[in-house]
Amino acid sequence: MPHNGNIDTIQPYQPGKPIEEVERELGLHSVIKLASNENPLGPSPEAVRAAGKALSRAALYPDSAAYTLTRKLAAKHGVPPDSVIIGTGSDQLFMLLALVLLNPQANAVISEFTFPTYAIAAHSVGAELRVAKAAPGLGHEVDHLLAAVDSATRIVFIDNPNNPVGSYLGRPAITRLLEAVPRDTLVVLDEAYYEFVDAPDYVSGLEYLGRYPNLMVTRTFSKAYGLAGFRIGYGLGDPALIRLLQRVRLPFSVSHPALLAAEAALDDEAHLAQTRRLVFGERPHLARLLEQHRIRTLPSQGNFVTGQTPIPSRSLFEELLKAGIIIRPLAAMGLPDHVRITVGLPDQNQALAKALEAVLG
Repeated sequence: MPHNGNIDTIQPYQPGKPIEEVERELGLHSVIKLASNENPLGPSPEAVRAAGKALSRAALYPDSAAYTLTRKLAAKHGVPPDSVIIGTGSDQLFMLLALVLLNPQANAVISEFTFPTYAIAAHSVGAELRVAKAAPGLGHEVDHLLAAVDSATRIVFIDNPNNPVGSYLGRPAITRLLEAVPRDTLVVLDEAYYEFVDAPDYVSGLEYLGRYPNLMVTRTFSKAYGLAGFRIGYGLGDPALIRLLQRVRLPFSVSHPALLAAEAALDDEAHLAQTRRLVFGERPHLARLLEQHRIRTLPSQGNFVTGQTPIPSRSLFEELLKAGIIIRPLAAMGLPDHVRITVGLPDQNQALAKALEAVLG
């Protein structure tokens, strides 16, 4: 069938294997999913209650302008409401940015190992995608990113912290990047894992928003807030850019339950603090147990640990599936000999350790 030829260049995103699929295929129960960096504590109970109450209004369209949530986020981050846009996850915002800023005469720059949706967004509109070589530790390298930028570059996508590696760019690197990038090139700092950072030299892009109108920061409710199933995220940037994105954002794209759940999640600071304590406590423990089983780990500032496996990563993935544990092999993200494992609850991490002992010794 005749179609947009740009679509042929897209490698479809490969999500983590669902629990239901593993249970169905292998006849297992109580499967542990450590593949998609979800919050093992689940969402805030207040968010669940708020979403439940919203179901009584299911016959009505949601507030397309997300009035209340927009103002909550604006107040939280100290920006005017017209600097905020709400999306169905931050993924939608990357697609909107591509629609607004990219075309076949423009290019976007990404790093070698990074979140796949950036490439999907660029290819979907026929833009050139430039891939900068990663740093020796597999994370972003500012010099390589800048070397890929030219007069036709309209977007530089940077996930900070990085997914799937877990690395980050600190304050000096971010400052140098923003100073060097042309003012008509947008820098997108995707901070999906911001809440899990404890590195002292990390800096959020929010500190730079007032000085750099060519900067956009994106955040999500999918990770630390445990609302992955609701599909809701947001972006903060110059009001002129936000107005352009609002022109192409589909109306009513975020459901009423998602909006109310996000509003309640923001108010439940105790649940967020509990999530952070879990990750900060269990992340080093997870890294140690992986190292004990000959998986060479990378330093991580996310709610996951990535490592190089002593056996083929696909084989490790399949063997752990048989034990009822789902991890993420990273061949689809360009790292065929690595896996990414979400920080789980203590008993989940202990179950992983037991399974690794059986598979790797």
